[in-house]
Amino acid sequence: MDSIKGRLTSLSPATLAFGVVALTTLLHLLVMGRFDLSVDEAHYALYGLNPDWSYFDHPPMVGWMQALVVPVAQSEFALRLWAVVLGIGSSALLFRLTRVLFPESSPWTATLAVALLNSAIIYQLVSMALVPEDPLLFFALLAAWMLYRALQQGRLIDWIGLGIGFGLAGLSKYTAVTLVMSALVLLVWERRWYVLRTPGPWVAMVIASLLIFPVLYWNLQHDWMSFRYQMGHGVPNRHWSLLRFSRAELIQFFAYAPAIVIFGVWAVVRGWRDRHHAGVRFSLALALPVLLLMGWGAGLEETLPHWTLLGWAGLLPLVAWRVVNGWPSRWVRAVTWGSAFYSLVMVVLLHSLLLKPWLPFEEYRHPLGDLLGWRAAAQQAEALADAHGGVPIFVGNWSLGSRIAWYARPHRVVVADDRIDQFDLWYGSPVKGEGGILIVPDNYESRPDVSGTALFDKCVLLGELNKKLDAKTVHRFSFYDCNGYRG
Repeated sequence: MDSIKGRLTSLSPATLAFGVVALTTLLHLLVMGRFDLSVDEAHYALYGLNPDWSYFDHPPMVGWMQALVVPVAQSEFALRLWAVVLGIGSSALLFRLTRVLFPESSPWTATLAVALLNSAIIYQLVSMALVPEDPLLFFALLAAWMLYRALQQGRLIDWIGLGIGFGLAGLSKYTAVTLVMSALVLLVWERRWYVLRTPGPWVAMVIASLLIFPVLYWNLQHDWMSFRYQMGHGVPNRHWSLLRFSRAELIQFFAYAPAIVIFGVWAVVRGWRDRHHAGVRFSLALALPVLLLMGWGAGLEETLPHWTLLGWAGLLPLVAWRVVNGWPSRWVRAVTWGSAFYSLVMVVLLHSLLLKPWLPFEEYRHPLGDLLGWRAAAQQAEALADAHGGVPIFVGNWSLGSRIAWYARPHRVVVADDRIDQFDLWYGSPVKGEGGILIVPDNYESRPDVSGTALFDKCVLLGELNKKLDAKTVHRFSFYDCNGYRG
């Protein structure tokens, strides 16, 4: 034991950080080809099958990345490789950013920041399933590093790098707009308005504008539908609810890691006192626009925990610095080790279940049930549709359509609702009087308005598919022959 401890303490901070990333990457590679695509993964895989300037729900980066993969391989493993690569890159950039923001601190501060990022359960998921947060985090951290260098050294090459980082982040997700807020806050906070009299910032703006041109061009062609959707998505017709906000924050607590949230709040509260430190100001300016925007949105409507990933990651250099300085305090050590134990248990549990589902469960209540059965359901629906003369496959909403469309490709899959979205652009909107094969998962059977059965004059049950594990049903799919779509 002493020899093992000695070897660990002899490792450099960078080596240990690399070891943490290498271990989590190995776990991802072991399991990521063993389960069907999630709803978002399938949606972005369809992006790759249909390359375009941009898309209804997001900018095009995830689609362009998958478009490089699908001509070569279309397996679940291949479609998840980008997420792994971007996850490794984001950890490396976070290590570097932490070192430059807190150069006087222990070199282990950067290692701790990387360890905290990889302890986040939601980060474990997104770093093996390609979603827009993957390229957004990578390019935003790259832009942050370039921004720090540009403000410190004023070199044109750094401003060019900043423009590239901003532009590529903007091609990844609309949340990248918060980076503009971060830059403006820093210019005010650092009293660096004089840089606007130099060519650097303007060169950066020109480069970023040119890079996001595909998004603007696509929206111009499609009546700005993506922008209008995002604006309406963020400001629904409902009041702000403290209960909704509190529920979202509680989910964040467990979806990331207790230490990230507890120390994150602590770092923000103490940040004003420590504002004399340039690294503190920079980390707060990078994180708070995202966290405040998503926090406010969480009180208006349901949000997903990975939407705040950039905010928490931007705060981690400050969190790590705060923890290293506060390590003599008993409560800091207790939270750190308690959170580490929680993350270790959850990471092992997650990957072991993905490798081989073993956890006892009640029927229809398997924790990974939503990932199972979609390939078989799509193939059965496709066979039924062909048997009925090549009719389209119908689903109740887009979240059901992406996996069916991916696994039944190139069969036409129609979303039976009145909302215009990406499926309408790909497959056309449902036509009044039209019919086809409707798929209804078990969790939608009690909601005919959402499942789609209430939207047709007549639906006849053709059969069911039961996905089982250990003789227990995980997922049931019902197949209907429906006619007379009402529109």
